[in-house]
Amino acid sequence: MLKSVLIIGAGISGIAAANFLQKQNIQVTVLEGRDRLGGRIYTDRTLGYPVDLGASWIHGIKKNPIGKLAKQYHLPLVKTDYDNLVIYDRNGNKIREKDIWKSWKHFAKAIARVKRKAERLESDLSIARAWEKFAQVEENNEKQNEFNDLIHWCRASELLVETGMDLERLSCWYWDEDEDFAGADYLFREGYDRIVAQLSENLDIRYQQTVTEMAIVEDGVTVTTETDNFKGTEAIVTLPLGVLKAGTVKFSPELPPTKREAIARLEMGTLNKIVLQFPETFWEGDRDLIGYLNRENSAFWEFFNGQKCSGRPVLIALTAGKAARELETQSDREIVSQAIATLRRMFGPAVPEPENARVTRWSRDRFSWGSYSQIPVGGTIEDRDRLADAVGSRLFFAGEATSRDYPGTVHGAYLSGLRAARELAEAIAAHK
Repeated sequence: MLKSVLIIGAGISGIAAANFLQKQNIQVTVLEGRDRLGGRIYTDRTLGYPVDLGASWIHGIKKNPIGKLAKQYHLPLVKTDYDNLVIYDRNGNKIREKDIWKSWKHFAKAIARVKRKAERLESDLSIARAWEKFAQVEENNEKQNEFNDLIHWCRASELLVETGMDLERLSCWYWDEDEDFAGADYLFREGYDRIVAQLSENLDIRYQQTVTEMAIVEDGVTVTTETDNFKGTEAIVTLPLGVLKAGTVKFSPELPPTKREAIARLEMGTLNKIVLQFPETFWEGDRDLIGYLNRENSAFWEFFNGQKCSGRPVLIALTAGKAARELETQSDREIVSQAIATLRRMFGPAVPEPENARVTRWSRDRFSWGSYSQIPVGGTIEDRDRLADAVGSRLFFAGEATSRDYPGTVHGAYLSGLRAARELAEAIAAHK
């Protein structure tokens, strides 16, 4: 019987799986609900140059499979130095570098203490609660105000912006259980989507095919979309966790209880970007990151200097968690206005209006319902394994949320696609 595999989703996990299987001479059809490749890899070029509105970085270049692909495809990269930052207080004064590094050292000791203490707990706590109990850094006196604010900024940058998850929900047991590749982080000068474009060459990809139902039948798998019906011998599901949680795709028979419970326990974090293009550079153009000691408006903590990659006067505000989701209810103009107001508190009233802007709303995107997966209090790392488990020998699962070692990353999604494709190929071989 000729094998014809359906892959649900043209993000990098689906494309990686399809690319692998096609090289094994297995017929593959990729069904994608969007009208483009990449999923949460989304490079916008409407400003006249590439801006990554979703995934941006290769996290750890050494031995990273995405770094290897970038080298294979001769894609130019730009290194990010997170230590090359400047932070401003609420009055627009630049914080002394020695004070910044002092606060980072205290933060590093505090979070290490929190992790150490958390490991001994009999039950999980949120990072926020564990920090209150174990961090031992903040004091409430006038002399300590700036130091307290710096520690607060470090915590927001390292935990909130990094995970996109409200710290009141994020598990203190599992938030940092993933593995890392060594080396610096890098950006794609020509856009992250160049990777999926290269990987997808010669694949059969059907766009605007929003899946509504998947059924395991006697001789294979049927997939119903909003407009068509497809039949395959097997299928790989790379739907984001947010879509699985939304329940917009019906599975027949119903997914096993362990998988449904894992889907219910895991959550999606939110990290949004506000891209601001200005007529000229008014900030330190050689910096990588610009921070703001932000207590009164928790939406804006960090601005990434997009000029170093694009060559244009661009700042990218990074907003995360509850504050980011609240911003999503507002218009682009209102969101941009708040970002500009923050920049004017940092750099003065002469900060101009942007010439162009782009705003993301990942937690309202019906094809993802969030940015990437996280483990909240009540979840476990084994939930990722259960999410990755195949259903019989017909239905396989991939995506960053299924990755125990590299969740929330492009390389984790990519490797999960290869893992699911190998599982499927092995299942096919076993039935020959």
